[in-house]
Amino acid sequence: MHGKLPLRKSKRGILPDPVRRMLPGALTLVAAIIVWKAISLAFIPIFFPGPALLVKRIIEIYSDPASYVVVGQTLARIFEGFVISMLAGMAIGLVMGLKRSIEIFFDSWIMVLLTFPAVCWAFLSVLWFGLSETAPIFTIVLIVVPYVAMNIWTGTKAVENGLIQMGTVYKANRFLMLRKVLIPQLMPYIFSSLRISLSLSWKIALVAEAFGVGSGVGQRLTYWFQETRVDMMLAWGVSFMIIMVLIDLLVFRSLSRRIFAWRPQFAT
Repeated sequence: MHGKLPLRKSKRGILPDPVRRMLPGALTLVAAIIVWKAISLAFIPIFFPGPALLVKRIIEIYSDPASYVVVGQTLARIFEGFVISMLAGMAIGLVMGLKRSIEIFFDSWIMVLLTFPAVCWAFLSVLWFGLSETAPIFTIVLIVVPYVAMNIWTGTKAVENGLIQMGTVYKANRFLMLRKVLIPQLMPYIFSSLRISLSLSWKIALVAEAFGVGSGVGQRLTYWFQETRVDMMLAWGVSFMIIMVLIDLLVFRSLSRRIFAWRPQFAT
């Protein structure tokens, strides 16, 4: 007669689970701040500011109400280019995945756009549209659309063929197939495209503003570059980066967790 092996009791740490998950990131951040502070001691403050001075500069920037207008102008350009890029990229990627002839036509163009330097698009936009609102939006669209199209195209090709055949058997029309079969299958690729597009859009917008617009965060970075004030450049850049990270965390990640809450979690 075989005896039953005693069950091992899971050992739980002293710290709660949320704290244990956050602890590695918090320790890494603290270590980075210490290293940053140590390096800053070797330079003059305006060339390489320490953490405390950078926080002070950020507070100075956002103590001025005009700074919110500058940030708002950049955010408007980012989201306009972001929305156009997502709609155009999703449409192109979806059609490429469904039509072989269109896939062959766009395949080479997508690769050309992916490999073309972003700075060149920024210069060309200024030459074509001058110092206008169109230049940064046009630059965002040209650079982001290929990434979205590639992602959605890959997702469309990965859709389970059995689901499409089942829809065909039940005589589902194209709109119903798109709404009930393709879109649900593409949701992970769509959310991946959303986050990639946002991260690309704000970086491209700042570069485009630096070259082709007389306002916005990119223009402020150019101004402080000409004044050789690294502390103010970092204050504008880091603070705007924090804004975009918060948008990603509070909007896209939160929505993604809600939509994909049914999926099993394999990471421990």
